[in-house]
Parts: sequence; structure tokens; C-alpha cells
Amino acid sequence: MERYLKIAGVAVIVLACFLGIRYLGTVIHYACAVPEEDCPPPFNAAGQLGFYLTGGTLNPLWLQDSPYTK
Repeated sequence: MERYLKIAGVAVIVLACFLGIRYLGTVIHYACAVPEEDCPPPFNAAGQLGFYLTGGTLNPLWLQDSPYTK
């Protein structure tokens, strides 16, 4: 039983990290519409990297800037 709790705990931590990175990447991706004016380059780069690494372009119907939703 202890083994299953450990596996479930690790799965919850991994899922929470993924969703946290996904959330922050999405917020930065959509909030920095004009990166030169809205946010500094390191924040923009980190946000874009997090957005694309977590599958930001894999869900085209959920995205605000998707060519399929316009």
C-alpha cells in the first residue's frame, strides 16, 4: 500500500509542475502581445519556451491566436 501512495504522490507532483509551467507559459504568451513594450526579453523567452514545451500548439482549438479559430 505504501508503494502505491508513493507512486500517486510523485504523479501528483509531476502533474502539478506541468500544469504550473503550462499556466505561467500561457499567461506570459498572451500577456506579452508586443514583447518590446509589455515585458523584458528574459520573461518573454521563458514564457514562450514554457508555452511550447508544454504543448501550447498541440491544442489549436483552445488557443486564442490559432488560425483555425479566426
